[in-house]
Amino acid sequence: MNKFRLIMVCSLLLMVAACGGKSKKTEFFGPEEKPKKPKVETTTKLKRNWSHQLGKRITPGDAVLSPALLGEYVYAAAANGRVEKIAIDTGKTQWSFKLKDERITAGVGVGGGLVLTGTGEGIIYALNQDDGELAWKAVLDSEVLASPVIEGSVVVARTGDGKVYGLSAFDGSRKWTISRQLPKLTLRGDSRPVVTQGVVFAGFSDGLLAAIEAETGRALWDFPISFPRGTNDIDRLSDIDTNPLLVGDHIYVSSYQEVTHALDIPGQKISWSTDVSSYHSLAYDAAFLYISDKNGVIHQINRSNGNKTWSQTALRLFPVSAPVSVGPYVVVSEGDGGLYILSKQDGRLVGKHSLGAKTIIGEPAVDSDTIFILDSDGALQSLSLINNGS
Repeated sequence: MNKFRLIMVCSLLLMVAACGGKSKKTEFFGPEEKPKKPKVETTTKLKRNWSHQLGKRITPGDAVLSPALLGEYVYAAAANGRVEKIAIDTGKTQWSFKLKDERITAGVGVGGGLVLTGTGEGIIYALNQDDGELAWKAVLDSEVLASPVIEGSVVVARTGDGKVYGLSAFDGSRKWTISRQLPKLTLRGDSRPVVTQGVVFAGFSDGLLAAIEAETGRALWDFPISFPRGTNDIDRLSDIDTNPLLVGDHIYVSSYQEVTHALDIPGQKISWSTDVSSYHSLAYDAAFLYISDKNGVIHQINRSNGNKTWSQTALRLFPVSAPVSVGPYVVVSEGDGGLYILSKQDGRLVGKHSLGAKTIIGEPAVDSDTIFILDSDGALQSLSLINNGS
């Protein structure tokens, strides 16, 4: 062995020895930053009204399943193929439908007398809202990762290959298809389209928000919400995975790497922008938006001008869920079995509710002071907000 090769071998051995022990590795790279759960002085809490076992355990990220409310009932789906209509007050099942050997990856959408779900095999199932009988099914080209929506005679569905479909609400036949080329790298998931007054608004993985005529699929306009930046595929992620939020004549939408915009629909122009990026859906009330950003910080933003009125950083670095607006409070999950209650007045943490080892799947549904969540054990829960003094 020559001298040069010996020096190289010795150098490599020294490097291995230096990095071999756990403590040495920690010293070399610095201590790992692990967020600590914040302490909460509880003045408000969540009371469980009922819990209904809907399906088996769900792995977060495998499915986007959110309960939907209509009238006196909540409609929900589990990944194992079960769909149910459940009484809001009692938690009792009104009807139950079970798919054979198929996993539901998105749902539910409710409207027009139908209950809609999508599967990993790319099939949309439409059930009769009254009795849960199968009305029709439609086979699409890729897995469904956003709840189908219905407007009049058209069902709108998104698939993971970048396509948006318009289907007949009567028999599921395909009316139109719009296709977008996906970037090399995207986040898993699709934003749920919004349909109103005959127009579909859909966000895409290339950062564009599109307006589409619901009946014909004709493209009305595109608007760039975010732009790919950086030198690698991760830095260039520009997905719109938030569900566009339609309030009045404005659409509010956020993207993964960029900002949150308020888009004036009639004028097709941006009313304001704020430097908060997110892949979660937005919540709102009469005056404000509520956003969980990609770093776990929760913000209250003035809807009229985009100014931040407060930002709660206590859950930073936790996988915080989309916020939900419940009366004078905002509720979020921190991804590790805890629900946190924030005061809308100043963003203070005023309550905490433990789900044990479970977490939330999809977005909760809200009815007055009650929220309905699907947890990772496949149980649908009804929780009501109460003050300690009440």
